[in-house]
Amino acid sequence: MQINQKNTFFKNQMESQLKKNNVRNFFCLLLMMLTLASCKSSKNVVSTEVSSSPDAVKTEKRIVELINQNRQTTRMMTSKMNLQLVSGSKKMSVGGNLRMKRDDVIQITLSALGLFDLGCMELTPDYLLVVDRMDHQYIKVEYKEVDFLKKAGIDFYVFQSLFWDELFLFGSKGSAPSAKNFDLRRESNGVKLTNEDSKWMALTFLADVIQNMVSQTTITGRQANTKDISLDWQYQTYGKLGEKKFPTQMQININTGKKPIQATISLSNLKTNDGWETRTEINKKKYSQVSLDTVLDRIMKLAK
Repeated sequence: MQINQKNTFFKNQMESQLKKNNVRNFFCLLLMMLTLASCKSSKNVVSTEVSSSPDAVKTEKRIVELINQNRQTTRMMTSKMNLQLVSGSKKMSVGGNLRMKRDDVIQITLSALGLFDLGCMELTPDYLLVVDRMDHQYIKVEYKEVDFLKKAGIDFYVFQSLFWDELFLFGSKGSAPSAKNFDLRRESNGVKLTNEDSKWMALTFLADVIQNMVSQTTITGRQANTKDISLDWQYQTYGKLGEKKFPTQMQININTGKKPIQATISLSNLKTNDGWETRTEINKKKYSQVSLDTVLDRIMKLAK
C-alpha cells in the first residue's frame, strides 16, 4: 500500500513538473526543427577545385552512384530514441521511439523516464500531426497550409530522405537523383554536391568517400528574407538495419537568424518490425485542436 502511495505521489510530482511549460516548449522546438528549415551551414569545410580531367569527373559520378546503391531496401524500421534539444539556456532531453514505414509515415513518440507518454509527432505524405498529451492539445496541418514549406517544395519525402540519410531533390517524391543533378566539387574530407534548381532553397550534400554515405545535408534559404534561414543535418555514427547501414546518431543545427537550436537524435535497438499502428488516432472529445498560427507564435517567442 505504501509503495503504491509513493508511486502515485512520484507520478503526480513528475506530471506537475513536466507541465511547467517544458512539454509545450519541447514540442514547439521540435516542430521548429522539422518545419522551419533553419541553421547556418557548416563553415569548417575547406573547398578545393575539382580536377577537370575526365577520370576525376568519373570518380565523383561514381560516388553518387555508390551512395544511391547504399540506400536502404528495408521498408520498415523501429528504434529506441533519445532526443536532446538545446536553444540558448533551454536544454531538454527525453526518450522515446522512432518508427518509419517507407513512403508512408514517420512517427516520433516521446516519453519521460520511460514512464509517461508526453506525445508524438507524425508525418505522412498528406499531413503533419503533433499531439501534446500533457496539455491534451494537437495540431494537424497539410504541408500546403504552411506557406514556407509550400513555396520551398519541402514535403514528407524531404523529411524521409533526411531521416534515412539519402540524396534527394525538392519535389522528387523520394526518387534518387543522379550526378547530373549536382555541381560536384572535391573537398578535403569528401565530395560536395550542390543543387540550386529551387529559387527558394539551395541543397548541399557532403559525401563520405570512405563509407559512400551522405555525411552532411545542408538546406539554405536563397531569398532576401530567408538567407539567414538554414538547416544543417549531420550523420555521425552508423549501425546496421537489415543488410545496410543506418545512421544511429544525427545532429541537427537550426538557425532562423535569431536564436540557434541544436537537436541530437541518438538511436538504438534498430529493428525491421512491422507490428505497429501507422496512424495515430485522436480522441477529439479529450483533445482540443490548436491553430498553426498559435504554435508558430510560441515558436517565435522561443526563438527570440
